[in-house]
Amino acid sequence: MVSRRSVLRTVPLAAAALTATPGQSRRLDESSTSTHAVRVPPDPATMAAAATAVRGFSADLYRELASTRPGGNVVCAPYSVNLALAMTRAGAGSTTADEMDAVLHAPHPRPGALDSGLNTVEQTLATRYQDGDGVARPLLTTANALWTRLGLGLRPGFQDTLAGYYGAAPHPVDFGGAPEVARQEINTWVSDRTNAKIPELLPSGVVSPDTRLILTNTTYLKAAWKYRFITTATTTEPFTRDDGSVVDVAMMRGPFDPMGYQEGDGWRAVDVPFAGDGLAMAIVMPTRDDLAAIEANLDVTWLGALLTGFGIATVQLRLPRWTFRLPAELAALLSGLGMPTAFTSQADLTGMSTDPALRIDDVLHETFIAVDEKGTEAAGASAVIVRPPSIPQGPQFFVNRPFLYVIHDRFTGVPLFLGRVHDPLATGP
Repeated sequence: MVSRRSVLRTVPLAAAALTATPGQSRRLDESSTSTHAVRVPPDPATMAAAATAVRGFSADLYRELASTRPGGNVVCAPYSVNLALAMTRAGAGSTTADEMDAVLHAPHPRPGALDSGLNTVEQTLATRYQDGDGVARPLLTTANALWTRLGLGLRPGFQDTLAGYYGAAPHPVDFGGAPEVARQEINTWVSDRTNAKIPELLPSGVVSPDTRLILTNTTYLKAAWKYRFITTATTTEPFTRDDGSVVDVAMMRGPFDPMGYQEGDGWRAVDVPFAGDGLAMAIVMPTRDDLAAIEANLDVTWLGALLTGFGIATVQLRLPRWTFRLPAELAALLSGLGMPTAFTSQADLTGMSTDPALRIDDVLHETFIAVDEKGTEAAGASAVIVRPPSIPQGPQFFVNRPFLYVIHDRFTGVPLFLGRVHDPLATGP
């Protein structure tokens, strides 16, 4: 199980080259001047590579997180974690930067292509969904922020990258004199941007007087189904868990309408559309082995093929309701994925600040999801904490056993939320 208090560590490094404008790199040093007062325009040419990178990181993150919770529900918002780590990567150098690029599946040339691509993805999704009402059109919002200790000297190039590509301006807070006040301020910012679904991303004690920076992302979704489930026809039906035990759950009797459908080796899947047809929830059920066998093989290729391989069939759908929340610390997981240096005294984050000897101390993530007859509400939040060392009749699809789900944008192929339902009645870890 992933503990609530795992830690990511980070320390002194050499200066890193960061992108000043798309396609142009420069060295971070004291003479750098801030050039990005506004968000850099999206570059459509970077979209495909960035979407592939997000899928790769999403598959890796979910696969490792799921392996820590055998027999339990899982949910995460890999897109949120990706953005928080990419902002951190903007201040990394040497081996730390190389390892983070590998974990993030960063496209070439590094690091500019990652920053430019994620900027394009984020702004494209915002254009489509940030003004939605959550009913006729999905509402999807993201927000990024940089929280800094009072008086901390930031590298201008680091500020440029975060402001221009992530829309994240520094928020000075009194980590040194009033860490609890700072923690509450950050938690309020997160709660306000997740419709209070994640009220306390940072638990008590995680912010200390020696905290230097915290980088945060929030991702919030509210979307109604394109085809409404019939509330009056909802019944209780058996749901068989992987261990063979059976629980009675509220099974929503869904639409009998055209939607995405495909079959693979040992699994089949349906893609349930949200209103507006841009977002959907892909639901994958095993047909041979248990769900763990599918999860063990989940990688960038498999996830990309899933999200782009749906044909259309008229599906008779039954789906359980579920509500679930999972707080997690990702330090050990990310280290295991290939960025261990960021957790040691050899970490290099000198691209962030003139303050020597910084390390990533914690990477916290929390995700909430609620699915019912009307639609889905989901929220994810991530924080990287930096201090000195010490995200016609067709097939029947009765979802009555553990399943994997992926909420994704159909246009870009970007996965937003991934999860597993092992027990629809469970509401937390």
